[in-house]
Amino acid sequence: MDKLSRMRREAESAYPSPGEVDAWAEGLLIGSEKVAVEGAVLDDMPIRVPFGNSPNTLVNRYVKFTASDGRRPFYGYWQPALNTPAPLLINLPGYGGSITMHPQIADLGYHILHVSPLGYVTPEKTRDELALPDGNWPVLPNTAAGIPGGYGDWLSDCLLAIRWAQARPEVLPRRLSLFGTSQGGGGSLLLASILGPERVRCVCADLPFLTDFPGSGLEGDAYSLLQPIYEAVPAADFWMRLGYVDTVSHAHRLTMPVLLSAGGEDATCPPRTVERLFQSLSGTRQYTYLEHQEHTHSRSSMYLFSAWLRLYA
Repeated sequence: MDKLSRMRREAESAYPSPGEVDAWAEGLLIGSEKVAVEGAVLDDMPIRVPFGNSPNTLVNRYVKFTASDGRRPFYGYWQPALNTPAPLLINLPGYGGSITMHPQIADLGYHILHVSPLGYVTPEKTRDELALPDGNWPVLPNTAAGIPGGYGDWLSDCLLAIRWAQARPEVLPRRLSLFGTSQGGGGSLLLASILGPERVRCVCADLPFLTDFPGSGLEGDAYSLLQPIYEAVPAADFWMRLGYVDTVSHAHRLTMPVLLSAGGEDATCPPRTVERLFQSLSGTRQYTYLEHQEHTHSRSSMYLFSAWLRLYA
Protein backbone atom coordinates (compact mmCIF):
# COMPACT_ATOMS: atom_id res chain seq x y z
CA MET A 1 0.00 0.00 0.00
CA ASP A 2 1.44 3.38 -0.97
CA LYS A 3 1.72 6.31 1.43
CA LEU A 4 -1.33 8.23 0.21
CA SER A 5 -3.54 5.15 0.28
CA ARG A 6 -2.41 4.30 3.81
CA MET A 7 -3.08 7.82 5.06
CA ARG A 8 -6.48 7.94 3.39
CA ARG A 9 -7.45 4.66 5.03
CA GLU A 10 -6.28 5.88 8.44
CA ALA A 11 -8.14 9.17 8.04
CA GLU A 12 -11.37 7.58 6.81
CA SER A 13 -11.63 5.51 9.98
CA ALA A 14 -10.81 8.43 12.29
CA TYR A 15 -12.31 11.55 10.69
CA PRO A 16 -15.40 12.96 12.43
CA SER A 17 -18.82 12.28 10.95
CA PRO A 18 -20.86 15.12 9.38
CA GLY A 19 -22.93 15.29 12.56
CA GLU A 20 -19.82 15.61 14.70
CA VAL A 21 -18.51 18.38 12.41
CA ASP A 22 -21.87 20.15 12.75
CA ALA A 23 -21.66 19.99 16.53
CA TRP A 24 -18.04 21.22 16.53
CA ALA A 25 -18.86 24.19 14.28
CA GLU A 26 -21.94 25.14 16.24
CA GLY A 27 -20.00 24.83 19.49
CA LEU A 28 -17.33 27.25 18.30
CA LEU A 29 -19.94 29.79 17.24
CA ILE A 30 -21.91 29.54 20.48
CA GLY A 31 -18.70 29.72 22.52
CA SER A 32 -17.56 32.87 20.75
CA GLU A 33 -20.93 34.54 21.34
CA LYS A 34 -20.38 34.22 25.10
CA VAL A 35 -17.18 36.29 24.90
CA ALA A 36 -17.30 40.08 24.81
CA VAL A 37 -14.83 41.83 22.51
CA GLU A 38 -13.59 45.38 22.23
CA GLY A 39 -11.92 46.74 19.13
CA ALA A 40 -9.76 49.85 19.52
CA VAL A 41 -9.01 51.62 16.24
CA LEU A 42 -5.39 52.75 16.49
CA ASP A 43 -3.68 55.82 15.08
CA ASP A 44 -0.76 53.84 13.64
CA MET A 45 -0.11 54.69 10.00
CA PRO A 46 0.94 51.34 8.49
CA ILE A 47 2.52 52.82 5.36
CA ARG A 48 5.60 54.82 6.30
CA VAL A 49 7.31 55.04 2.91
CA PRO A 50 5.37 56.98 0.24
CA PHE A 51 6.63 54.95 -2.73
CA GLY A 52 3.72 53.01 -4.19
CA ASN A 53 1.32 54.36 -1.55
CA SER A 54 -2.36 53.86 -2.25
CA PRO A 55 -4.65 56.79 -1.31
CA ASN A 56 -6.70 54.30 0.73
CA THR A 57 -3.86 53.89 3.20
CA LEU A 58 -4.53 57.41 4.49
CA VAL A 59 -7.71 56.09 6.14
CA ASN A 60 -6.81 52.44 6.79
CA ARG A 61 -6.08 51.63 10.44
CA TYR A 62 -4.97 48.81 12.70
CA VAL A 63 -7.50 47.53 15.22
CA LYS A 64 -6.53 45.98 18.54
CA PHE A 65 -8.98 43.33 19.73
CA THR A 66 -9.28 42.56 23.43
CA ALA A 67 -11.58 39.77 24.64
CA SER A 68 -13.28 39.38 28.00
CA ASP A 69 -11.94 35.85 28.58
CA GLY A 70 -8.32 36.95 28.94
CA ARG A 71 -6.98 35.52 25.68
CA ARG A 72 -3.96 37.20 24.11
CA PRO A 73 -4.92 40.45 22.32
CA PHE A 74 -4.77 40.24 18.54
CA TYR A 75 -4.92 42.69 15.67
CA GLY A 76 -6.76 43.41 12.48
CA TYR A 77 -6.37 45.88 9.65
CA TRP A 78 -9.45 47.92 8.76
CA GLN A 79 -9.95 49.20 5.21
CA PRO A 80 -13.14 51.28 5.08
CA ALA A 81 -15.10 51.78 1.89
CA LEU A 82 -15.49 55.29 0.51
CA ASN A 83 -19.28 55.16 0.26
CA THR A 84 -21.32 53.74 3.12
CA PRO A 85 -23.12 51.69 4.18
CA ALA A 86 -21.22 48.98 2.32
CA PRO A 87 -20.80 45.18 2.35
CA LEU A 88 -18.16 43.58 4.56
CA LEU A 89 -15.32 41.35 3.41
CA ILE A 90 -13.14 39.36 5.82
CA ASN A 91 -9.62 38.58 4.60
CA LEU A 92 -7.50 36.01 6.42
CA PRO A 93 -3.72 35.54 6.43
CA GLY A 94 -1.56 32.87 4.89
CA TYR A 95 0.52 30.66 7.19
CA GLY A 96 2.78 33.36 8.51
CA GLY A 97 2.94 36.57 10.46
CA SER A 98 1.51 39.05 8.00
CA ILE A 99 -1.30 41.51 7.44
CA THR A 100 -2.22 42.07 3.82
CA MET A 101 -3.73 45.08 2.04
CA HIS A 102 -6.00 44.56 -0.95
CA PRO A 103 -6.58 48.04 -2.43
CA GLN A 104 -7.81 46.49 -5.70
CA ILE A 105 -10.70 44.87 -3.81
CA ALA A 106 -11.35 47.80 -1.47
CA ASP A 107 -11.79 50.11 -4.46
CA LEU A 108 -14.76 48.02 -5.60
CA GLY A 109 -16.80 49.40 -2.70
CA TYR A 110 -16.31 46.99 0.20
CA HIS A 111 -15.19 47.39 3.76
CA ILE A 112 -12.35 44.91 4.36
CA LEU A 113 -11.16 43.61 7.71
CA HIS A 114 -7.97 41.57 7.58
CA VAL A 115 -7.71 39.49 10.76
CA SER A 116 -4.40 38.24 12.19
CA PRO A 117 -5.43 35.73 14.88
CA LEU A 118 -3.51 34.55 17.94
CA GLY A 119 -1.52 37.77 18.31
CA TYR A 120 1.20 36.81 15.85
CA VAL A 121 1.36 40.34 14.38
CA THR A 122 1.25 43.78 16.01
CA PRO A 123 1.46 47.20 14.31
CA GLU A 124 5.10 47.39 15.33
CA LYS A 125 6.40 43.91 14.54
CA THR A 126 5.85 40.24 13.97
CA ARG A 127 6.05 38.45 17.32
CA ASP A 128 8.73 35.95 16.40
CA GLU A 129 9.00 34.77 20.00
CA LEU A 130 5.65 32.99 19.49
CA ALA A 131 7.01 30.98 16.56
CA LEU A 132 8.51 27.50 16.62
CA PRO A 133 12.31 27.12 16.63
CA ASP A 134 12.27 26.65 12.85
CA GLY A 135 10.41 29.94 12.40
CA ASN A 136 7.04 28.40 11.55
CA TRP A 137 3.91 29.10 13.57
CA PRO A 138 2.54 26.51 16.00
CA VAL A 139 -1.17 26.68 15.10
CA LEU A 140 -1.16 23.60 12.84
CA PRO A 141 1.07 21.33 15.01
CA ASN A 142 -0.88 22.40 18.10
CA THR A 143 -4.11 21.37 16.39
CA ALA A 144 -2.82 17.89 15.57
CA ALA A 145 -1.34 17.51 19.06
CA GLY A 146 -4.57 18.58 20.74
CA ILE A 147 -3.06 21.45 22.75
CA PRO A 148 -4.10 25.13 23.10
CA GLY A 149 -3.22 27.57 20.35
CA GLY A 150 -4.66 25.46 17.54
CA TYR A 151 -7.23 26.29 14.90
CA GLY A 152 -10.11 26.24 17.36
CA ASP A 153 -8.55 29.27 19.07
CA TRP A 154 -7.56 30.79 15.70
CA LEU A 155 -11.13 30.59 14.40
CA SER A 156 -12.55 31.90 17.67
CA ASP A 157 -10.44 35.05 17.32
CA CYS A 158 -11.78 35.50 13.80
CA LEU A 159 -15.39 35.14 14.97
CA LEU A 160 -14.88 37.89 17.57
CA ALA A 161 -13.35 40.23 14.99
CA ILE A 162 -16.19 39.59 12.54
CA ARG A 163 -18.77 40.42 15.21
CA TRP A 164 -16.97 43.71 15.90
CA ALA A 165 -16.96 44.64 12.23
CA GLN A 166 -20.60 43.71 11.65
CA ALA A 167 -21.65 45.99 14.51
CA ARG A 168 -20.09 49.08 12.92
CA PRO A 169 -22.74 51.54 11.69
CA GLU A 170 -21.16 51.92 8.24
CA VAL A 171 -21.33 48.15 7.56
CA LEU A 172 -24.20 46.21 6.00
CA PRO A 173 -24.12 43.32 8.49
CA ARG A 174 -26.04 40.88 6.29
CA ARG A 175 -23.63 41.37 3.38
CA LEU A 176 -20.67 39.34 4.69
CA SER A 177 -18.23 37.41 2.48
CA LEU A 178 -14.79 35.89 3.10
CA PHE A 179 -11.64 35.53 1.02
CA GLY A 180 -8.00 34.58 1.25
CA THR A 181 -5.05 32.67 -0.17
CA SER A 182 -3.49 29.49 1.27
CA GLN A 183 -4.34 29.37 5.00
CA GLY A 184 -6.48 32.42 4.31
CA GLY A 185 -8.48 30.44 1.78
CA GLY A 186 -8.83 27.40 4.01
CA GLY A 187 -9.69 29.56 7.01
CA SER A 188 -12.32 31.41 4.96
CA LEU A 189 -13.99 28.11 4.12
CA LEU A 190 -13.97 26.97 7.75
CA LEU A 191 -15.45 30.25 8.95
CA ALA A 192 -18.10 30.14 6.23
CA SER A 193 -19.04 26.68 7.47
CA ILE A 194 -19.21 27.86 11.09
CA LEU A 195 -21.31 30.93 10.27
CA GLY A 196 -23.45 29.18 7.68
CA PRO A 197 -25.12 30.25 4.42
CA GLU A 198 -27.68 32.37 6.25
CA ARG A 199 -24.82 34.68 7.38
CA VAL A 200 -22.23 34.34 4.57
CA ARG A 201 -22.99 35.36 1.01
CA CYS A 202 -19.93 33.82 -0.69
CA VAL A 203 -16.36 32.57 -0.22
CA CYS A 204 -13.22 32.96 -2.34
CA ALA A 205 -10.53 30.40 -1.47
CA ASP A 206 -7.33 30.76 -3.51
CA LEU A 207 -4.86 27.84 -3.31
CA PRO A 208 -6.56 26.75 -0.07
CA PHE A 209 -4.55 25.17 2.72
CA LEU A 210 -6.25 23.01 5.40
CA THR A 211 -7.73 20.92 2.61
CA ASP A 212 -7.63 17.12 2.27
CA PHE A 213 -4.87 16.48 4.81
CA PRO A 214 -4.42 12.80 3.91
CA GLY A 215 -4.27 13.66 0.21
CA SER A 216 -1.31 15.95 0.90
CA GLY A 217 0.83 13.02 2.04
CA LEU A 218 2.04 15.44 4.76
CA GLU A 219 4.50 16.76 2.19
CA GLY A 220 5.43 20.23 1.00
CA ASP A 221 6.41 23.38 2.88
CA ALA A 222 3.15 23.55 4.87
CA TYR A 223 1.69 20.08 5.40
CA SER A 224 5.12 18.68 6.33
CA LEU A 225 4.86 20.60 9.62
CA LEU A 226 2.60 17.74 10.70
CA GLN A 227 5.15 14.95 10.24
CA PRO A 228 6.69 15.14 13.75
CA ILE A 229 3.22 15.05 15.34
CA TYR A 230 2.14 12.15 13.11
CA GLU A 231 5.09 10.15 14.37
CA ALA A 232 4.50 11.08 18.02
CA VAL A 233 0.76 10.58 18.64
CA PRO A 234 -1.69 7.75 17.90
CA ALA A 235 -2.87 7.87 14.29
CA ALA A 236 -6.55 7.84 15.28
CA ASP A 237 -6.13 10.94 17.47
CA PHE A 238 -4.01 12.70 14.87
CA TRP A 239 -6.52 12.26 12.05
CA MET A 240 -9.56 12.92 14.23
CA ARG A 241 -8.18 16.31 15.33
CA LEU A 242 -7.25 17.30 11.80
CA GLY A 243 -10.60 16.10 10.48
CA TYR A 244 -12.42 18.89 12.29
CA VAL A 245 -10.35 21.55 10.46
CA ASP A 246 -10.19 19.84 7.07
CA THR A 247 -12.30 21.89 4.66
CA VAL A 248 -13.40 18.65 2.97
CA SER A 249 -15.14 17.66 6.23
CA HIS A 250 -17.17 20.88 5.97
CA ALA A 251 -18.24 20.47 2.33
CA HIS A 252 -21.80 19.54 3.32
CA ARG A 253 -22.10 22.88 5.15
CA LEU A 254 -20.59 25.03 2.37
CA THR A 255 -23.77 25.61 0.37
CA MET A 256 -23.10 29.30 -0.34
CA PRO A 257 -21.28 30.17 -3.63
CA VAL A 258 -17.68 28.96 -3.35
CA LEU A 259 -14.74 29.90 -5.58
CA LEU A 260 -11.67 27.64 -5.54
CA SER A 261 -8.38 27.90 -7.41
CA ALA A 262 -5.27 25.74 -7.63
CA GLY A 263 -1.82 26.17 -9.14
CA GLY A 264 -0.12 23.69 -11.44
CA GLU A 265 3.25 24.59 -9.93
CA ASP A 266 2.00 24.71 -6.35
CA ALA A 267 3.85 22.07 -4.35
CA THR A 268 2.62 23.52 -1.05
CA CYS A 269 -1.12 22.99 -1.54
CA PRO A 270 -1.24 20.56 -4.49
CA PRO A 271 -4.15 20.73 -6.94
CA ARG A 272 -5.33 17.21 -6.09
CA THR A 273 -6.30 18.39 -2.61
CA VAL A 274 -8.33 21.33 -3.95
CA GLU A 275 -9.97 19.15 -6.58
CA ARG A 276 -11.12 16.71 -3.90
CA LEU A 277 -12.85 19.54 -2.08
CA PHE A 278 -14.47 20.82 -5.27
CA GLN A 279 -15.84 17.37 -6.02
CA SER A 280 -17.35 17.23 -2.53
CA LEU A 281 -19.21 20.53 -2.80
CA SER A 282 -22.78 21.06 -3.95
CA GLY A 283 -24.46 24.25 -5.07
CA THR A 284 -22.87 27.15 -6.93
CA ARG A 285 -19.13 26.65 -7.21
CA GLN A 286 -16.19 27.33 -9.49
CA TYR A 287 -12.76 25.71 -9.74
CA THR A 288 -9.98 27.43 -11.68
CA TYR A 289 -6.76 25.56 -12.46
CA LEU A 290 -3.87 27.94 -13.17
CA GLU A 291 -1.25 25.83 -14.90
CA HIS A 292 1.83 27.94 -14.12
CA GLN A 293 0.72 29.35 -10.75
CA GLU A 294 3.05 28.90 -7.78
CA HIS A 295 1.96 29.12 -4.16
CA THR A 296 1.56 32.87 -3.71
CA HIS A 297 -0.80 35.79 -4.05
CA SER A 298 -1.21 36.70 -7.70
CA ARG A 299 -2.91 39.15 -10.01
CA SER A 300 -4.96 36.22 -11.27
CA SER A 301 -6.41 35.65 -7.81
CA MET A 302 -7.33 39.33 -7.51
CA TYR A 303 -9.30 39.16 -10.77
CA LEU A 304 -11.00 35.93 -9.71
CA PHE A 305 -11.90 37.41 -6.33
CA SER A 306 -13.25 40.58 -7.93
CA ALA A 307 -15.50 38.73 -10.36
CA TRP A 308 -16.90 36.33 -7.76
CA LEU A 309 -17.55 39.12 -5.28
CA ARG A 310 -19.32 41.20 -7.92
CA LEU A 311 -21.59 38.25 -8.64
CA TYR A 312 -22.44 37.23 -5.08
CA ALA A 313 -21.16 39.58 -2.35
